[in-house]
Amino acid sequence: MLIAFVKKETDENIKLKIAFSLRKLLATIEEHPVAQSYNKIAVTAYMRKATVSDIFNAKSIPNSLTLFLIIEAMGFSLIDFAKVYDSIQNSDLLEFKKKITK
Repeated sequence: MLIAFVKKETDENIKLKIAFSLRKLLATIEEHPVAQSYNKIAVTAYMRKATVSDIFNAKSIPNSLTLFLIIEAMGFSLIDFAKVYDSIQNSDLLEFKKKITK
């Protein structure tokens, strides 16, 4: 039971960190109306807009290929994503979780 709880908590944190990182990268792009950006990312990455939206809203954990395609469709490298991902503090995640669960 404890292992299942820890895995669920770890999965939740990973979803939040991925979504937070992607949103932070998206915010650095000058013109990015969110709905249009999700659609543009989806079209560029050859995937459904709903898939992109679910990942940006921490509703699902992408597989590595999907994540790489999204990052590249946004015009970033995996290194750019990793820098943001590694810089996230627990306080950032708590604030982000409150924001997306409203």
